[in-house]
Amino acid sequence: MSADFDYYEVLNLKRNCSQEAIAEAYRRLALEYHPKVTTPEKAAINEYKFQQIAEAYEVLSDSNKKNIYDIYGKDGLYNGILDKNNHKTEPYKFSGNAHKIFEKFFGTSNPFALIKDGKKNIESEYSAVTSNYEKKDADLKPGETKKGELPPIDVELYCTLEELYNGCTKTVKYKKCNLSLDNKSQEEKECCIDVEILPGYDKTTVIPFKELGNEAPGMKTSDLLIHIRECNNPCFKRVNKNDLIYIHKLNLADALNSEPVKLTTLDNRKIAISMDEIIAPQTIKVVKNEGMPIYQKETNVRDMRIKKGDLYIKFDIEFPEYINPEKKEEIIKLLDEE
Repeated sequence: MSADFDYYEVLNLKRNCSQEAIAEAYRRLALEYHPKVTTPEKAAINEYKFQQIAEAYEVLSDSNKKNIYDIYGKDGLYNGILDKNNHKTEPYKFSGNAHKIFEKFFGTSNPFALIKDGKKNIESEYSAVTSNYEKKDADLKPGETKKGELPPIDVELYCTLEELYNGCTKTVKYKKCNLSLDNKSQEEKECCIDVEILPGYDKTTVIPFKELGNEAPGMKTSDLLIHIRECNNPCFKRVNKNDLIYIHKLNLADALNSEPVKLTTLDNRKIAISMDEIIAPQTIKVVKNEGMPIYQKETNVRDMRIKKGDLYIKFDIEFPEYINPEKKEEIIKLLDEE
């Protein structure tokens, strides 16, 4: 679909809206305009609107596509732009399958499964907030449920440090029990859901999806909880939530000569850090604002000043296994002169 329409207007959103607002708008409008829940004479019109809503959500829920659209508009989105590495981004083309997007979002292709007592349940089909899972009962511990409630489905989502630094969207598969059409028997179904990983998420982050868990007769559908897990990185170690440690290997000559530290960051930038002292095994170089992004729930795409932690560079100096006696004498003389 390539008609000239504004994604924000389709979802009735302001341009500085949050990801939670985008998800909430899609949840509400996708149910309202689903072609299966309308009259036959309105089905064609609703199908067109349903496709527009899906395309708007597909773009705005993806932080990279949203950034391009916000700055360059549809021309930049459809044709691609040159990124900071002078590489052209992949042109966007809508998949055209709004029903597949609906199923990924809600965990079911049947809109009637999301309708209760003849009315759309617009209070809690979907909710994605992070880190601090808001419980209705403050006395409950995380993961606990009230008596008679179904427990949530817990799924671990492993992310690389690069993904947690830059942000990304990952598809999660999980199994849940669905009620059959008779509303009595249950059947197991494998579901998929797209989870947006925002820069700065860490191993304590829990992303709840309201009522996307198990179903049972006479009971409220449980929640789906996505627990972020961090994969080890061969070059960087995350500490204090927002700081990074980098171990720089060098030989003794480079250490004595205070050679600059050259490294590639987690967002693929190549930087050189000057050293103003002879490097010793106990030397630690602190580089401000080069650590992990500090997660912010509300972000403005036009404000590129993302707050970050610090980068701590430690040194692993490789000493020679053998030095020629004559060379050793020369080194001793040079050091004695100092």
